[in-house]
Amino acid sequence: MTLPATPHDADADPSGTPSLPPNPLTGIVVGIPSYHPSEALLETVRAVQAAGLHEVVVVDDGSGDGYTSFFDEVALLPGVEVLRHPENLGKGAALKTLFAHCRERDDVRGVVTADADGQHLATDVLKVAVSLAGHLVERDSDVAVLGVRDFTLPDLPTRSRVGNRLTTGVVRLLYGQDIPDTQTGLRGFSRGLLDTMLEVRGARFEYEMNALSHLLTYHVRLYQVPIETVYHDHENSQSHFRPVRDSVMIYRGVIRQFVKFVGASLLGALVDVGVFTLVIDAFYDGRSALGAVGGAALVARLVSSLVNYGVNRQAVFDVRRPVTQSLPRYVALAVGIFLLSTLLTSGLGTLWNGHVVRAKIVVDTLLFFLSYLLQKRWVFTPRRTADAG
Repeated sequence: MTLPATPHDADADPSGTPSLPPNPLTGIVVGIPSYHPSEALLETVRAVQAAGLHEVVVVDDGSGDGYTSFFDEVALLPGVEVLRHPENLGKGAALKTLFAHCRERDDVRGVVTADADGQHLATDVLKVAVSLAGHLVERDSDVAVLGVRDFTLPDLPTRSRVGNRLTTGVVRLLYGQDIPDTQTGLRGFSRGLLDTMLEVRGARFEYEMNALSHLLTYHVRLYQVPIETVYHDHENSQSHFRPVRDSVMIYRGVIRQFVKFVGASLLGALVDVGVFTLVIDAFYDGRSALGAVGGAALVARLVSSLVNYGVNRQAVFDVRRPVTQSLPRYVALAVGIFLLSTLLTSGLGTLWNGHVVRAKIVVDTLLFFLSYLLQKRWVFTPRRTADAG
């Protein structure tokens, strides 16, 4: 599979293989969250160490007494630490336990996460680790690496293929980035990202999607490495992923933000009507003259726009791009949306034989979604983490 370079790859070596210092893997830890493991866990750890990644941390996510022997055997391997949850908390919680542990170790430069069920080959874990180590040499800023599978191959599990295509489309729409494998568990994180990864919401499978959203939102240096696509059977029966429930949790963050955006827009509309009513009654005695209506509408629109801007900035997108940068963009977008609405409503109304109201409903509905995307991707998007400071 040939992967398209992402904008985050702009500073990468054209060959795709960054230059490495002596002992480049020193300080790179492999973390493996595990729940109800099979013999594949021990095989995975041994294979990873044989590939040259000797530091491994396994997190037992509350598997219970019946699986103690698996983890005890793994813990006997040199260079392996086993962290234990007393009860099952979810994959996201296990990853956070891993990150918190590695953050406290001064010798850790980066962490590569891999699954415990054997789906990630040791050679691929090594590829992600080498990429992470190489890019850490090139810069001290935050760096992440994704091991991406090829979902165009035949005979893949249906739920995996459909789920990945859906999330890939959502990511492309919301962030303008092409991530062929949004659900990969094989990822590399620089030490500088560990604090941030601990703050990402989610305790179960939704955590990984939330983490990817955070990386894309904050323009973290993100690199993609092709890996083998491995499944145990057509239904991927060893996965603990629950298609309906976990899919809802994965998209809950996206849905929550859009619902907030709708609420902010409704609040802006109420403010607009309220201020218009107040101004036209207090200053124009309720007259319907063009000057009165125009003056009241202008004041109402200015006030409601500022309210909408403040709510979107603080509560909807929750991104602290300076007001001096985001407010001019918001004003430019608002003016552009207004002009587009006027032009498109007029044109569509003409095509529909004078049904201007119907045309306005259609046009403004489409522009509402466009406004959401542009506010998310342009108005309120933060600066690159490397440039922030």
